[in-house]
Amino acid sequence: MKTLACLSLALAVLAIVSLQAARAQELTSEALSSKIIDDMENLMRGKASVGKMEMYIKRWDRTLTMKFSEVYPDKSLVRLTAPAEDAGMASLKLGKDLWSYNPKIDQVQKIPPSLMLDSWMGSDFTNDDISRSSSVKLDYDVFPAEAGKMGEVATWRVTLKPKPESPVVWEREVVEVAQDDLRPLRQEFYDEKGKLARIMLFSDFRKMNDGRNYPFLWKMENLQDAGRYTEIRVKKMEFVESLPENTFTIRSLKKGR
Repeated sequence: MKTLACLSLALAVLAIVSLQAARAQELTSEALSSKIIDDMENLMRGKASVGKMEMYIKRWDRTLTMKFSEVYPDKSLVRLTAPAEDAGMASLKLGKDLWSYNPKIDQVQKIPPSLMLDSWMGSDFTNDDISRSSSVKLDYDVFPAEAGKMGEVATWRVTLKPKPESPVVWEREVVEVAQDDLRPLRQEFYDEKGKLARIMLFSDFRKMNDGRNYPFLWKMENLQDAGRYTEIRVKKMEFVESLPENTFTIRSLKKGR
């Protein structure tokens, strides 16, 4: 009887220890997830940035070039510089609002939330992607990281689900980063039915002057149409502490016409 009592006590203690260990592991995993997301936002966006990009749209065999400015998390301006027939077209994000400018008709138009999932310039990127309206850190709940693998690279996979009040267009996203230095490798986008709709792949990592290991090639694969994708090649990227307020106004949106 005494032996059974001791055994029961030992099992109870073991169960408590196991539960505490599981909780500690979950907390560690949640802390890791938060670090992954923080590092990703800091790497990709910083406080403010300016740069130039080239976009290749496989569907149309078309290449666009653009310049951009951004102050995280609520201001951005993207303007096409080529080809000539599209030069001057621009998108401006101010807070939760997105505006577009068409120099051919000298018209500024506010983009309604219902069009945030629409294609930007016929590419596989959306209005939401180009304006960078969504912030992973601010707009999503972050779930514990899970171990994964991409080829020979050990990874962490983090599931993100939008907060109820967030202006987010996807049902959930999954971010996958390398375990060795937490560089972003892949981002999955799931639609309202829970179906995987797009995959973003990051590559061509280069060390910048400030030490960040930045991906200079982004490839968005559209899984709703086999073989369809859009690539963004970063031509120039500079991270700064701030940008002038007058960079992000309706007047500045029209300035490049």
